[in-house]
Amino acid sequence: MPKAKRGKVVSLSKTTKKGFQLKKDLVQQVQTCVDSYDSIYVFSVENMRTQRFKEVREKLRTSRFFMGKNKVMSIGLGRTAETEYKKNLHKVTSYLSGNVGLMFTNESKETITSWFEEFKEPDFARAGNTSTEEFTISEGALDTDVFAHMMEPELRRLGLPTVLKKGIIHLERDHKVCKVGDTLSPEQCAILKKFSKQMVEFHIVLKCMWRTTGEFDHLGGSIPKVSTDNNDVKDADENIDEEDDDAAEE
Repeated sequence: MPKAKRGKVVSLSKTTKKGFQLKKDLVQQVQTCVDSYDSIYVFSVENMRTQRFKEVREKLRTSRFFMGKNKVMSIGLGRTAETEYKKNLHKVTSYLSGNVGLMFTNESKETITSWFEEFKEPDFARAGNTSTEEFTISEGALDTDVFAHMMEPELRRLGLPTVLKKGIIHLERDHKVCKVGDTLSPEQCAILKKFSKQMVEFHIVLKCMWRTTGEFDHLGGSIPKVSTDNNDVKDADENIDEEDDDAAEE
């Protein structure tokens, strides 16, 4: 009879740790892109939506995007003038904090900046977003083409003062969903979406630009402080395997 495997002991010391190698690969990919593209941009995304960001990458398919693992990418670029991969890249690294990413491209600065200034897409707010305007639903019957009678219990659970009359949903009184400056709750966001009220805008903000010539430009937002702590850089290099495991998008 074959030997049962249920009681087989596996030594964890023999398992392969993949995280460190993945981070080394990311450092190599970043440096390869530095050599292959004319420009680097650091960008941040306002009101991130995965599908919208996919559209950006599709429309700029000749460029390459990385998001996540800021500290690992900063090691690839270099954190100080002494450790930078190419001239002035440590200035780019100082912007890699928070919800930001890198874009490598061969397009001109004028093309990229004008494209991102124009690419703005309205979207529905999510819980935690701030209301940009007051929205009130008036007393009376709701549009039957949008709100079928079976939706009445759901609308009532969201806090709307609804009642069903002859198969048509009615609001018993005016209902203020939100006012300007409100931090929106999940219920408020659900109501706004059902009434097709978009209050946020997906767009990308360019923070800085670097060119292979060593040229560096600040493009927007606050100017971060450039790190000059060599001990901090050394610690980061030695502990690259302890960085967070958020996936980088390529």
